[in-house]
Amino acid sequence: MQALRVDGVERIPLSKRVELSDRIDDAPAFDGAGYPLALVEWQDAWFDHDQRSIEDRRDDYLVRTVGFLIDQGPGVISVAQELLPDGEGFRAVTHIPAAVVQRIVRIGPAR
Repeated sequence: MQALRVDGVERIPLSKRVELSDRIDDAPAFDGAGYPLALVEWQDAWFDHDQRSIEDRRDDYLVRTVGFLIDQGPGVISVAQELLPDGEGFRAVTHIPAAVVQRIVRIGPAR
C-alpha cells in the first residue's frame, strides 16, 4: 500500500477546471425542468454503538438533504441529487417518510 500526501499534489484552481456562474439564472437549461431545488429537514432513525442505557439516547437526530424535489406525495418526499440527461430519469434518490419531515425549504425556482 502506498500513501499519497495531499500537500504534494498539484492543485488546479477551481476557476481553471469549470466555468463558474454567480447566478442560477445563468446556468444552462436541462431536461426534467420542473423540479425545484429544496432542503428537506427530517428526523432520522439512528444506531449508536456507544449507547449503554436508554438515558444515553439521542432525542433529536435532524438530517438535512438537499436536491431536486421530484415528488411530494402524501406518504413520501423524494429528493434526487442528480437529474440525468435526455429525460432518462434520476440518480441518487432519497425517499423520506413524510411523517418524519420537519420542514421543506425551496432553495431555487423550478425551471
